[in-house]
Amino acid sequence: MTPMRGPSFSQASPGTASSARATPFDYAFRYELTGIRNTVINQTITISIESTFTAVSIGYGVVPKVTPIVFGPTPPQDSDDPRDFLSISFGQVLTGLSANLEETFRTLPGETGPEAVFRNGIKLNPDVAEFALQGVRLLRGNDVPDNVRERLFQVVGSPSEQVQFKYALFDEGSGREFQNEPILNIAGLGSADGERPFRYFATPIVFPPRTTIRMEVTELSEFKGTLHVSLHGYKVLGAGNAPTGAARRTRRRR
Repeated sequence: MTPMRGPSFSQASPGTASSARATPFDYAFRYELTGIRNTVINQTITISIESTFTAVSIGYGVVPKVTPIVFGPTPPQDSDDPRDFLSISFGQVLTGLSANLEETFRTLPGETGPEAVFRNGIKLNPDVAEFALQGVRLLRGNDVPDNVRERLFQVVGSPSEQVQFKYALFDEGSGREFQNEPILNIAGLGSADGERPFRYFATPIVFPPRTTIRMEVTELSEFKGTLHVSLHGYKVLGAGNAPTGAARRTRRRR
């Protein structure tokens, strides 16, 4: 995303930092992703009146919305059958999952059928995993109580690296756009699993005080959670064109 300079932007002069104080500062956008593809969400931020803001880079991160879906394997038919953890078959797990499918897919928007669960995975319920695995560590079969067995497993939610969206940045005051069309997050920012989830601007962008910045996000995946996008940069306090500038303080004293 190559920034464009318009009438509302100005490059900081080389001598600005010598007579003023540069302070690292970030402006952040936050979006609640619905998990519904092609949903468009807009957020705006307004630069404070105290000074200009120079954006150096842009980055993002996501927090999945975790809705625990807990279930247990089908219990043994015969009372004499083994009831320890090692005796549980994959078929019993699938049968127990099938009994909970209706509630499961009501909680996972956009997901349909058992393939959704197999795509993301199944794991032991952390609340009871320690107790259930005791027999495994001791190499002997300990019976798993019914109140533990019925909540032994948990459906895994969508991994954060599966999130996909397009983003576009605008200056609301001048109508300036910073891209010719919305950019895919993987192409512009990298992936959410830590592989370059940010990028530097080709040229730092200087936003004057009171500038309103709008960022538009279009959901492309069924990921549900919170998206955080940050503009990384700094403020120059005490610059002559800001309310904190020395020239303005002198005039007020007069």
